[in-house]
Amino acid sequence: MMTLRIRACHMTGDFVCRDNRPPAYSPHNPFPTPRFDYGKMVLPPSTYAQEKAKFEERLPAARKFIVDNELNEHFPGTDGSCGIILQGGTWGVVQRALARLGASDAYGRSRVPLLVLNVVHPLVPEQIAHFLRDKKSVLVVEEGNPAFIEDQVRAIVQSHGIACRVRGKDVLPEAGEYVGWVVRAGVAAYLAEDAPEEIATTARRRNDAIVTAATEARAAATATPMPPRPPGFCSGCPERPMFTALKLLMRERGPLHVSGDIGCHTFGTLPPFNIGNTVLGYGLASGGAVGPALGQPTIAIMGDGGFWHNGFATGAINAHWQGLDSVLIILENGYASATGQQHVPSTGSTPLGQPIKVSIESALRGIGVRRVNAYRVSDSLKTLREAMDARGQGLRVIISDQECMLAKKRRGDKDKAAAAAAGQPVRKARYGVDEEVCTGDHSCMRLSGCPSSLTLRPTTDPIKDSPTAQCDDTCVACNLCGEVAHAAQLCPSFYKGQGIANPNPWQRLVHRVNARLLAMMGAS
Repeated sequence: MMTLRIRACHMTGDFVCRDNRPPAYSPHNPFPTPRFDYGKMVLPPSTYAQEKAKFEERLPAARKFIVDNELNEHFPGTDGSCGIILQGGTWGVVQRALARLGASDAYGRSRVPLLVLNVVHPLVPEQIAHFLRDKKSVLVVEEGNPAFIEDQVRAIVQSHGIACRVRGKDVLPEAGEYVGWVVRAGVAAYLAEDAPEEIATTARRRNDAIVTAATEARAAATATPMPPRPPGFCSGCPERPMFTALKLLMRERGPLHVSGDIGCHTFGTLPPFNIGNTVLGYGLASGGAVGPALGQPTIAIMGDGGFWHNGFATGAINAHWQGLDSVLIILENGYASATGQQHVPSTGSTPLGQPIKVSIESALRGIGVRRVNAYRVSDSLKTLREAMDARGQGLRVIISDQECMLAKKRRGDKDKAAAAAAGQPVRKARYGVDEEVCTGDHSCMRLSGCPSSLTLRPTTDPIKDSPTAQCDDTCVACNLCGEVAHAAQLCPSFYKGQGIANPNPWQRLVHRVNARLLAMMGAS
């Protein structure tokens, strides 16, 4: 198994892998007999011996393994008076900065010596000291805070008596992601001050040119600014309707304390919903539902991933045991969607494809589960009212069970493509907004926020003074916009359009009859 950093996923390249080797023991080759070793137990006196071995045997062995296998890389460069010590994950962005500043080429041949720490723990003091001995200064490129590596490098300089100036967070940000322009600015500042004159002059001149070009480009771009696109739920997300219902409920009853969790539903704290007074996770939403302190029922929201991770034991069971006057909403979309649709016990199958499902409803049976169709906003609102009004009944649980739209759409697109390739009829649908009926008050957007179905377009009606809503081509026909308009009693401007690819003879006949009837009624 190979785990990649996000930055590595944004790069291209190739490398040679060794052949896979089966493990010594596995489900296909189990241990011959159970083993017992008292020295492995986490009880005294075994733990004392373990701690002693950790520092006297295992740590030195780890450092020797790093050196013997050349896991860290040293690039000597052409000038040894300065250098850069960097995390392996920042290799690409540092090389890009050096290349733009004239201190490296496109193939990574750097003029500045580099020590690439592909292993950041444990550090090898002798290896770092050897790199520093002929340097007047060194820059430590370390993403994150606190500056653990930089501080250890300073300690190594002190303990080995090396006359080397250590730079790092003085020219680079103390926190935040080290993206391209951030690292380039920091490296440029370091080279301009501490590099040999030729490298310093070139870096200073090139960096000034880059900054000037970027400033001019931003000034030119402001003439046609990009429309704001804040993060939010995906098109057709089954979690959006619940937040729409909560917003309608708050219109009726005033502000409510909503305890959020970690997951896709955290986007509900952003416009247009702005719902979520606290965010605790993973699975701690109901633990943060501070009902007794507010004198009103509180609402806790968590996904099925959070429920199985921690929410069942520390959240739902504790709330029910303590008799908390709260409502727990579980958004069951079938996956841990926010992190890539990993399977959870209630998905219906294991990651290996075995058809096993653990039901959330069965786990909560006896607590008082109320079910609701996520795509019916009116039903969601009705169920929320009933749950909020059931005072004195302890924890009330609502399960909103609709599959993640991304997973559902991927599977559906594959099936539709196969059917279309076989010449079978394929139904397509999408929603739209009648420009003549839309009044342009944008209430639908404030209650839905769908990035596909509710965007603005300039009106062609001279009487209207604001742009009207529209549905773009990414609409997945989930019907939420129409449900919102109905539940909130908004305008009747939404319509549903349906089409059929590869229609059969009967469908063609029905279409011709419908077209003639509409023509007789005056439709264009």
